[in-house]
Amino acid sequence: SQLDEFSLEYAAFKNPRRLIWHQMLGTVQIELEVVDEDGGGSHMQEFTCSTLHATLISHFEDKQQWTLEDLASETGLSEDVVRKKMGYWINNRVVQLVKGKSGGATVTRYELTSVDELADTEHDSAADSDYYEDDGEDQALSARAQQAEEMQVYESYIFGMLTNLGQLPLDRIHNNLKMFASGSDHKYDKTARQLS
Repeated sequence: SQLDEFSLEYAAFKNPRRLIWHQMLGTVQIELEVVDEDGGGSHMQEFTCSTLHATLISHFEDKQQWTLEDLASETGLSEDVVRKKMGYWINNRVVQLVKGKSGGATVTRYELTSVDELADTEHDSAADSDYYEDDGEDQALSARAQQAEEMQVYESYIFGMLTNLGQLPLDRIHNNLKMFASGSDHKYDKTARQLS
């Protein structure tokens, strides 16, 4: 892709620096047609959402309906993540959830909401709304995972220091980490108290 090409050129030009793309950051403003609360019509509504939400809804330009499995496969995300993120569009009445049977198995299908389909479909949105709340828990989990990954990097530095230099006081370990770990992907910005 063009981003990869640019990253390679940048790394060659600005050695030893390199670019790390954070593709899930930022917000997107999009305007979509939404069914009115009373189901009698529709109107255009502007949404400010995450790039992941925008990616999921953009797939509905190609097809009017997607199964959970197909949408997860198309985006490369797990089914649980797709299910949680699609809840945003269900709660905003852009997409509706339709469950059906196929070969004895229950199939979860997402369809763009239209006025006619909303009237014909029995859909208990109150019962589903608790399940589809996207309250940012996954963001907190990813922040914790990132912190754990950073600590693993710092631990490898500390093991190396203790192996090569023997027993060291906390302040010296802290100062060495500030000096040596600053060149890695994970900038060391902890305090000595956090390190202990």
